[in-house]
Amino acid sequence: MATTLELLREHGPAGPAFRRFGRDVDQNLWDASGNPRQDAGLAHRAEEWRRRLAQEAAEREAQRPVCADCGTKFTDDRWKASIAVEGPRG
Repeated sequence: MATTLELLREHGPAGPAFRRFGRDVDQNLWDASGNPRQDAGLAHRAEEWRRRLAQEAAEREAQRPVCADCGTKFTDDRWKASIAVEGPRG
């Protein structure tokens, strides 16, 4: 990574005054010193986590009981109350 005094004077230390070797764009210090492979890995891990949470939510929704009288699904509070009265299923 490199910079010049002219770029630092023009943009300041928080501005786009730094350039990573092998790139043709000036960036701020934070972006220029970043690790794109690590950023991509973290983004991939976050996406996997979101997918897992969505899958668990869908599985939980599929197990949600239905009212025998009207056929509507229980609310979270009603479901918790029914478990407290009947005990956990399984």
